[in-house]
Amino acid sequence: MNVPRSEAGMTRRRFLTGLGVAGTAAVAAGYGLSVWRDGSSTTTPATSTAALRLAGRDDRTLVVVELAGGNDGLNTVVPIADPAYRSLRPTLSVTDALALDDTIGLHPELAKLAERYRAGHVAIVEGVGYPDPDLSHFASLAYWWSGAPGVSGTRGWLGRYLDATVGFDDPLAAIGIGPVPSPALLGSRSFATTIADATGLQPDLPAWVDRPDDLIAAWSRYAPADVDPTTVLGGIQRAIAETARARRDLAVRLDEQADSAESVDGYGQEQGAHAALTLAAQLVLGDHPPRVVYVNGLGDYDTHQGEADRHPSLMRDLDAGIDAFFTAVEAGGAADRVLVMTVSEFGRRPAENGSGTDHGSGGGAFILGDAVKGGLYAEYPSIAPGDWLNGEDMRHTFDFRGVYGTLLEQWLGLDPTEIVGGTYEQLKPFKTAVGA
Repeated sequence: MNVPRSEAGMTRRRFLTGLGVAGTAAVAAGYGLSVWRDGSSTTTPATSTAALRLAGRDDRTLVVVELAGGNDGLNTVVPIADPAYRSLRPTLSVTDALALDDTIGLHPELAKLAERYRAGHVAIVEGVGYPDPDLSHFASLAYWWSGAPGVSGTRGWLGRYLDATVGFDDPLAAIGIGPVPSPALLGSRSFATTIADATGLQPDLPAWVDRPDDLIAAWSRYAPADVDPTTVLGGIQRAIAETARARRDLAVRLDEQADSAESVDGYGQEQGAHAALTLAAQLVLGDHPPRVVYVNGLGDYDTHQGEADRHPSLMRDLDAGIDAFFTAVEAGGAADRVLVMTVSEFGRRPAENGSGTDHGSGGGAFILGDAVKGGLYAEYPSIAPGDWLNGEDMRHTFDFRGVYGTLLEQWLGLDPTEIVGGTYEQLKPFKTAVGA
């Protein structure tokens, strides 16, 4: 559902003013940059000691790409051999999917992704979700951000990872790219840095926002990084230097350096995945790559209406962004130390509603990188009506906390139990053993 224009025209500055916050900011190499921490925490950098932290791996980067609004998993990874698919979607079914085997194919606008899958560098995790799914955008996103279904307004799953491994020592350990800081990065003993556009403003709320009050509530715990000014300024100076250095490095290493530079100079929410993931690649190729990059605000995946036109465009942009990212990091010699994961708060229902699809469960995720052992993981959700949840929706087959746990333990080198709130079945999507 789109926001009425009178509500959608909220500037980023007005939004932040409404929260009573104003982050320490600088314009770094053409981007608005802000450093944040959890404003409700009583913990200060002075209490951040080595005893509070674990090591984890500092030689790898996890890039999370958020497809907010609820990506249509059935039209992304298409069940080409299931006759129920076409009967449930007489006008919206994908008829020219790129076959990966006899049972599934990728949307035709994901051609580059299909090539990477066939080369063995893409894991497709099917049926990702959680029990008793909440199909509200903000409730579900809050659960994915926190890593705890039924719990919102708490530290993010990546914020807890940063608390355990980095603390306040490095404001550039986690960098968000998008219109607002992601609550997934919110920690109580760590910073997160966000990059917006050159002015630090975004003209509109994300297109999938139903109620502006929900958005304000989601970020209400963020506050300025109110630490010693010299420490903050030092972090900002390093951010400026590293961003500029990353741009220079990328210009040297990419064949199409002029086109790459032009695509990110105008970075903003409307630019989509290509610009955002090109910028992410620049950060990875810097002298001190972050441990986490979180990309959000890539477009409206809430395809209730007009899906036949809108979803292919979203897939095309995502494909271009992922390809630009890996082209850059491969040229820069960093492909073996970076991993990309896509997330979306839910999928869509199997039956079309006329011109689109409604909120559903049993979505999916991609895990991409040179370290990945490509293939299909978990079980594709049944789209047979007799198997549906509540008579209208697919059932999830793999808990998203198991996906988080897989990446935390096997990629980032940290026991995930406390971060995801328990022990969940993990995948085995990597070519080498755990911790190698």
